[in-house]
Order: sequence, then C-alpha cells, then structure tokens
Amino acid sequence: MDVMKDKQLDRLNKIEPEIKRIAEEMGLTVTDVDFEVVSSRKMIESMAYRFTTNFSHWSFGRDYDKQKTIYEHHGAGIPYETVWNSIPPKAYLVETNPVILNILVMAHVYGHVDFNLENRYMRNASDYMDLAREARNAEKRFKTYERTYGLEAYEQTIDSAFSVCWHLPPDLLSEQEDEETLRKRIIEMKTERIKGIQKREFHQDKSEIEELKKEVEELKQKTPPIPRYDILRYLLEKSPKPLADWQKDVVSTIREQTRFFEHQKRCKLLNEGWATYTHMHIMRRLYEEGLITPEEHIEYSKFHSKVTQPSTKTLNWYNVGLKLYQDLVYRWDRGMHGREFRESKDPDKWVTVDKNESRGIEKIFEVRKNYSDRMAVEEFFDEAFIQDAEIYLWSEQMEPRTGEIKQIITEEDAKNIRRVLKNYFSLYGTPVITVEDGNYNHNRELYLEHEFTGQELNPTFESGALENLYYLWGKPVHLETVEIERDDNDKPKGVRKLVHSYDGESHTIEKDELDANGTAKENGFGHT
Repeated sequence: MDVMKDKQLDRLNKIEPEIKRIAEEMGLTVTDVDFEVVSSRKMIESMAYRFTTNFSHWSFGRDYDKQKTIYEHHGAGIPYETVWNSIPPKAYLVETNPVILNILVMAHVYGHVDFNLENRYMRNASDYMDLAREARNAEKRFKTYERTYGLEAYEQTIDSAFSVCWHLPPDLLSEQEDEETLRKRIIEMKTERIKGIQKREFHQDKSEIEELKKEVEELKQKTPPIPRYDILRYLLEKSPKPLADWQKDVVSTIREQTRFFEHQKRCKLLNEGWATYTHMHIMRRLYEEGLITPEEHIEYSKFHSKVTQPSTKTLNWYNVGLKLYQDLVYRWDRGMHGREFRESKDPDKWVTVDKNESRGIEKIFEVRKNYSDRMAVEEFFDEAFIQDAEIYLWSEQMEPRTGEIKQIITEEDAKNIRRVLKNYFSLYGTPVITVEDGNYNHNRELYLEHEFTGQELNPTFESGALENLYYLWGKPVHLETVEIERDDNDKPKGVRKLVHSYDGESHTIEKDELDANGTAKENGFGHT
C-alpha cells in the first residue's frame, strides 16, 4: 500500500476547515479536533489499548494480535475512524486510506464530536474526567507498580478488576450516595413510618411496628443497606483484605475507564447513526460546492454503502442508526406521531398523513441530545420501523448435503424482534449481579446475587470471577444464581437455585431440589 504523500496531506489540511464550516451550518456544536495521520499498526494499537496510550496488560496484547492477524490475512479489521472524547477531541486517520476515505472519516468524526459534546450521557462521562489524559498518567504509575510489586501481583489485580468491572448501576446518571448517608436516610424513613403508625387513634398494628423496629436495628449493622450494583466500588470501600494503596489505584482506574466506556456503549446506536447522518450531509455539500470531484463522490458512495450494508451476523449500528434518524425526519416533518396518529385505525395512515409540520430536524437534534439507545428503542422501534428497516433475527444453519454454513432468518415478527431488542438494550449482554451482603455468616464474607432473566451464567467465567473476587476481598465469596434443568431431549423442565462458593482453595455448589412440577424447593439458601 502507498503511504500518504505530502500532496494528499495538504489536501486534507485544506478541506478540514470546509468540513467544520458545513458542520456549523448544520447546527452542530463544533470544536477544534486533533486529527493525526497514523500507520495501520498504530490504529490497531489504539483499538486494543482503548486509547492512544494506556496501561499495559496481557489482554491488550491479545486483542492487538487478533486485530493484526485479521487485517494481515483478510484485508479487514482496520476501522475507518477512531475518535476519543477527550479535551480536545482526538481522531486518527490511517495513512494508507484513500484521500476520499479520510475526508469521509473527518466528516464522520465531526458528527461524533457534536454527539459527545451534546448528548447528556456522553457529557456525563466527560464531566468527571479527561480520560485520555488519565490513561496517559495511569501508564506511568502502573509501570512503577509492575516493577515494584512484581508482574504476578500486578496482573492478578488487573485480572480481578476486569472480571467484574462491567457490573454497574442501571442508571449511570443517578447520584451515588455513600453507604452511611444511604443507611441514615433509610432508617429515618422507617422511623417516620413507625411514628405514623403510633399516632393512629385506631388500627395500630403492633406487629408491624415491631417488624419495622427489627428492620431498623438490622439496618444499623447491614452492609450494604440495600443491594449494590457497582461491585468494584463496594470492594474499594469495604474489602476486609485490605487492599494496598497501589491496588486501590489500579482498581479505581479500571472502574473509571469502564464507567466512561459504559456511557459510550449505551449510546452506540444513536452515536454512530448521528455520525453517519452527519457525514452524508457534509459529503453531499462538499460535492455540490465542488470541493470533491464527481469521481471522488462515486468512490465515497462505495465506502458509504459498505459501511451501511445490513449485516446478518450482528446489528449494524451505522445502518440502523442512520435509518432511525431518517425515519424520525420523515415522520416529524409530516406529523406522523403522537397519540392521535398511533391510535388511528386508518390502514393508509403511513402513506396519506402529511400535516406539513416540518419538525424533523428539530426532532433528531432532540433525540441526539437527550436519548440513550434503550430510550430510542422503547419509543421509536415500533412495528412499522422494524419492518421498514428490515431488522430480522438471524442464525447459522448448515446445509446437510454440502456442509455449507448459511445465514437464515429465524425471526421476522416485528413484535418479537422489538422484545429482543428491548431486552438487549436494557442489559447489553451483561448479567445483573448485585452485592447483597458484605457480612455474610457474620464473618465479612461476600454474598452476591444474580438476577435471573432467562439465561444461565457461563460456568467457566463464573468460577474465574469468584476466584478473582476472593483475591480482592480476602474472605469466602458466594454467588446465588440458577441453573436450568433439562430433560433427555435437552428441553427445559425447570429452574433450580444454587449457591456457588469459593473459599480461596476450593469451589462448592449447593443446589435446591426440584419438586414434581419442576419448581425449586426452598432449602434455606439465602443470606443473613
């Protein structure tokens, strides 16, 4: 491949201000962007390490080798763009990309920059730290930890933090109270409840009062007072091990990086869709103003089509996100929204309604500012949109005669697809696990609970996570979960509760028994 020449670099330097100008004219929030032309190797490194510079860990090297192998043997694997929500925003352009592709990338990046500056979730992520700067600082500190405390302790601490770092609160925008403040507030609420019952002239329920008093006394000692979703934060605050200062720094840094990327994950569909919508508009304007040639516009169109091509293996964020914004513009321009429209029985309403409201652009700016992917799916992924966007569920099936693996549609009912999408965008594949008791057995053992939503935990990951938790906690750890019992034909016949424990040396699993109806009997599993 040819490395970028000075003439090509000069072209990019001259056209970037024009891209920025058009973005401003579109109404986007813009700022100076630090574009850097890099090699494919540097781009792969940024993908593996998450930032331009970050602390070292074997998993980053593994990811680098994987991406490098895909790129070298399949000609794929290099992203068209990588942009960091830092101060100022930074983006990479690959030196071997055609000039028109890098022009497309710059237009796409300006869409990301606007989304990152304006979306409430992305603003929340950047408000609490400049993560790119923090990652550079972490690299220096972590190198010192590795030299001082040894590779084994260093990597074991990182492994342990990585194993549970994605278990975060469902609402990332909620204020997180410290344990003592929360305990005090709950006790005050229950105490006021007791006083309210005692003031009754009639129907004083003494048993209810006694129960509330008992709960208040238990709350004074219970940790946590209510279940905690943020497992790493609880470990940092309450680990009886105790953790060394350098370990706390490692765990805290991983937690902060994860929280940052969790915001991005929860807006990926809207963010990529917005950047794609933006680059389409900017590239059209560049062509209309004669800033790119007809030949370059044709070449750009090929790249754009490749990016937005529907996928049978996964949800193409660029494709579906773009279609969502286009659908919103269409509907809000014509007044095809609201309760009256939804409840209309007119079978032709999708083609006949046009109130000429012209509010489409206003609506998509509102969505990019205030919505997460979950909110967008809940509100806008109705049956009509799912059908128009041609969203299906696919699976692989082998052709018996030839052995060829084919992708086939396994679900095309819009109602079922919407249900699957809502579930996915609620949890993003991460099991819901909470800290229920940090003083289990009155011995400061850790008791976690898995909220079963229809899918079992992976036994291998489960065992590894408990061992890693033990490393950070220093006392036995327990996980309450479930397993699905199956008949001889591998069909589910019931669900039983189990408690998986690890004490630093061995794993034990206690299970409920199933009754005749396939329902788990209670046998005392729980927490004190």
